[in-house]
Amino acid sequence: MKGISWVWLGTAAGCIALLAVGAPLNMSLYQMALPFALGLAILHAAALGLTAARPLAGVLVSLIPMIVLPLVSDPVGAAPMPFSVVAIITQVLVICVAGLRAYWMVPAAAWLASVIIGVSLNYVTMPHGQSEGAQNNVVIFAAVSGGLMVAAVVAQQWQHMRTELAAERTVSAEEQSRRRLAEERTRIARELHDVVAHGMSVVVVQATTASYRHPGLSEELKKEFDDIAVNSRRAMTEMRSMLGSLRNADAGRQLGPQPTLEDLPQLLASARSAGVNIPEPTLSGVEREDISEVIALTAYRIVQEALSNVIRHAPGATVNVDFTVSGGNLRVQVVNSSSDVGALMAQLDKGAHVGQGLIGMRERAAIVGGSVTCIPTLDGGFSVSALLPLGASNSAAGKSGTTSNNNEGRAQA
Repeated sequence: MKGISWVWLGTAAGCIALLAVGAPLNMSLYQMALPFALGLAILHAAALGLTAARPLAGVLVSLIPMIVLPLVSDPVGAAPMPFSVVAIITQVLVICVAGLRAYWMVPAAAWLASVIIGVSLNYVTMPHGQSEGAQNNVVIFAAVSGGLMVAAVVAQQWQHMRTELAAERTVSAEEQSRRRLAEERTRIARELHDVVAHGMSVVVVQATTASYRHPGLSEELKKEFDDIAVNSRRAMTEMRSMLGSLRNADAGRQLGPQPTLEDLPQLLASARSAGVNIPEPTLSGVEREDISEVIALTAYRIVQEALSNVIRHAPGATVNVDFTVSGGNLRVQVVNSSSDVGALMAQLDKGAHVGQGLIGMRERAAIVGGSVTCIPTLDGGFSVSALLPLGASNSAAGKSGTTSNNNEGRAQA
């Protein structure tokens, strides 16, 4: 913007200078009447400024003083004819500016029309014979203006080529960046598949075949191995969806069904098998058919992450899970009691770390227009409270559909 301002300031200064010189010259050297002298000078200088903004209109206006000036002038002595020096300079600038601002046909037409006007005025204003000076005047004007017109058009085309080249480089850089991102996502997906999927498959196979490989297992241990197998299969299903999202961001959501509130019993059973005491959740005013898919998925993931944190940091604690609908919002609360084992683990693990799971919960809630509050309780436990609007728009749902897969790994971290 600063560069453009300087260009317009220079154009205005040039127009004022040409007007200041052209008007007195028309009166003194070409003996024009004051209205013609001043009016033609103003019109020609204004045409230069108009060409900078509207090239075609400026060119058409500039031809008027070029035609009228020789017809109303009475030159003194050997004054240049049919154009004055100021008129020649002004018209050359008009043609050059048109060459820089418009398609090449506009400055070419302006140059051709100006030359035709000059040649014609030689016969009209000097019917008894053209002077050598008038002929040279037209020839010099045609040569100078034509050369500068070609230079201006070439400069304009060169600038256009530079702009297009820069745009192509930008597009190429973006395409290369997207390709590298896709390659990196594919590499991560491949490594996850080779490492994590293999390990999970081994866990599933070992847990499924434990009762056959060890016939003496008690029913309690058999049930625990069955639970491990079920949870491992569920984790593998979700991981396949994540891997599909990494390989193809547009197809990640369709690769597998997303959990909803109907899957909460399995989630709570899995947490109970890990040693967490969870009473049956409170469902106050919750009609599951009125909760949209994206809100149900968000609530499920928040509960899943909260229970995962309890299992890791407060094993053996009691957890209360409550669902309440009020004021068009779904409130999800997961509150766990204190745990002596968890307090000991907290003392042992004092290193600097970032709670990625808490960040993931807040991001999920923010996507649908909700919020998550995570605070310690007075009895040494921890409380996770999420407020999710039941009237989330379809646009938020669509956004969550693509973003939830991208945040899947981070929210489960």
